[in-house]
Amino acid sequence: MSRVPPPLPVTLDVAPLPRTQIGPFLILGVGKDADRNAIEAAWAQRLIWSRKGQAKSALEDVNWARESLNDPVRRLRADAASLNVDTCDGVLKRFKERFQGKDKLPPGCRPLDVEKNLADYEPALQLPDREELRRNLPEPEIPREVPAVAVILEDFVRKPIDPWEVDL
Repeated sequence: MSRVPPPLPVTLDVAPLPRTQIGPFLILGVGKDADRNAIEAAWAQRLIWSRKGQAKSALEDVNWARESLNDPVRRLRADAASLNVDTCDGVLKRFKERFQGKDKLPPGCRPLDVEKNLADYEPALQLPDREELRRNLPEPEIPREVPAVAVILEDFVRKPIDPWEVDL
């Protein structure tokens, strides 16, 4: 009888984050609805991988993750604060099963909408002529009570106005 070896862990190279931010669910590789048996099995497997150097998780992090998931209060905190976006009640998992089916699909997401290349994009609208816009803009009335306004406006009007470079 041939025994199938367990799959090797998937290792991601990401910036080092504190274990509290990564969360015990991702460290052990279990879902947020995992029961005690699944947590213990994942913990044992991660210990083996850590001791053999096959996983980048430290032994302390693996043990911390197990302790966190076995304590109900710490598990709730980890559920709310970790990077794993699904919640304990599995809302996102149910959505996935509802719209994608329960079949095992390759990990990752397929985009529903593909971005268009905007390098050569030109809007369908005709842009108005700059000089015509300048001629059609009414000159503001300068209040006589504030003499500095006249000087500021005269300096502003002397320079050509480029609508794309106006700092407001």
